[in-house]
Amino acid sequence: MSKPGSLMCIDAGNTLVKWCLHVGANVRFEQPSAFFSRATADFKPFSDAFGPVQEHLAPSLNSASAVQAVLLSNVLGPDFEQAVRAMCEGAGVPLHVLAVNRHAAVQSAYENPAALGKDRWSACMALTEVSQAKVNLLVSFGTATTLDVVIKSTHWQHLGGFIVPGVETMLHSLHFNTAELPKVQLGGFSEKAWPVSTQQAIGQGVGRMQKAMVDSVAAQLQDEHGVPPAIWLTGGFAPAMKVHLPNSSLLEHAVFKGLVLDYRLAKKGTEA
Repeated sequence: MSKPGSLMCIDAGNTLVKWCLHVGANVRFEQPSAFFSRATADFKPFSDAFGPVQEHLAPSLNSASAVQAVLLSNVLGPDFEQAVRAMCEGAGVPLHVLAVNRHAAVQSAYENPAALGKDRWSACMALTEVSQAKVNLLVSFGTATTLDVVIKSTHWQHLGGFIVPGVETMLHSLHFNTAELPKVQLGGFSEKAWPVSTQQAIGQGVGRMQKAMVDSVAAQLQDEHGVPPAIWLTGGFAPAMKVHLPNSSLLEHAVFKGLVLDYRLAKKGTEA
């Protein structure tokens, strides 16, 4: 039987390393009890990440009482994982690292499951806990925009998905790779109104491209399965894009939610 206690969840992503505290494995994740983030660049080079991990992450671990485990979703490679593991060993707290296809009830069709981004997989895990739909499209608007298809038959299955440049990546690219195009924010857009300034042309154009990608995948899923998919949005630009995808639902804190679910299922497996 596992000991009661809080969980420290870490989402080590391409742009930010985010971490939070959660009340416990037996409680579904809704909102973090404490939340922190640092730029991923602050932990480079990852081969020497132990110092930054101790500086930025360890205080949260040491300040919380009775941490049962540290949960890690990591796309930064083995050196960063080893730095987190050393932190946990120093604190006497076990490290639980997210792994794809650990549970028979949720499986990915990826050719090499280990190559699937752990943040994508964790978000897919979170979707299975809340969705009542058989056909789902999960869109994460981060540094990259990822679109993952998750369906329910005899079990939950991740069929695969797409990766395209994210909103901020597109806006940044147009600004820094051209001579005079300005850096603008994602703009609202209307299919009935033409952009009448360069700022509108960029902001609305990027938003429209992102929406078109979602719409095209959703249309393909409807053709293949005979029903429109439930569309779920997560990531930093999800609230802004939801305005343009009114039939979608927000899945906030998806990576953290998936981490807690993965840990809870793993503990049930070991205690069965």
